[in-house]
Amino acid sequence: MKAGGDIFNNLFDEFVAWSILVFAITFIWQMHHSLKYRSKDGSDNNVDELTPGVFPKENDDLRLELTWTIIPFILIVYLTYISWGPLSEVWTEDPEAHQVGIHASQWSWGFDCGELDEDICSISNADVEGQTKPKISLKAGESYTFILTSEDVTHAPFFVDWGIKEDSLPGMITKMYYKPSVDEIGTHLLLCTEYCGDDHGYMTAVVEVHA
Repeated sequence: MKAGGDIFNNLFDEFVAWSILVFAITFIWQMHHSLKYRSKDGSDNNVDELTPGVFPKENDDLRLELTWTIIPFILIVYLTYISWGPLSEVWTEDPEAHQVGIHASQWSWGFDCGELDEDICSISNADVEGQTKPKISLKAGESYTFILTSEDVTHAPFFVDWGIKEDSLPGMITKMYYKPSVDEIGTHLLLCTEYCGDDHGYMTAVVEVHA
């Protein structure tokens, strides 16, 4: 299983496949027809004898209009439906999960393991591109509830390799849930993905998963 879990990676692969298909049908087909049926030098450009401002009703095709309306609608509904699956991975709390605090402020992250054993959650520092950043160590196979708070503006912790993120809002508590697997043992980057000021791009931290 890749980092992030099969449910996220399979969803990503399906979205990419549909994107390639839609691209081929629309842009490639459009480019082909634009080149194939372009006017030749010296030819009459108005080969269909169209009058500016007057729609040629004889060219109207209700079946075509319904096709390019109904098919994209069905595709959007389908993609929305399959996107509901991973929500349970992020927003469904495990009653046995360990609560870990993630506090955001311009432009740093703070972690709080509470009274958890060091084997379950511990905090230290790590080097990220020459800067000292906070590091939180979590245990593979354990469920965690991340309690998100913000001191000043809106932030958004993004666990890059896990593919999950949620907003941290001032004056409000939000939550995020995850259970790192043994395949995710190692170090991972935590970013802020909600623009929060001058040093937004340097608001990073390290998440370590151990056995």
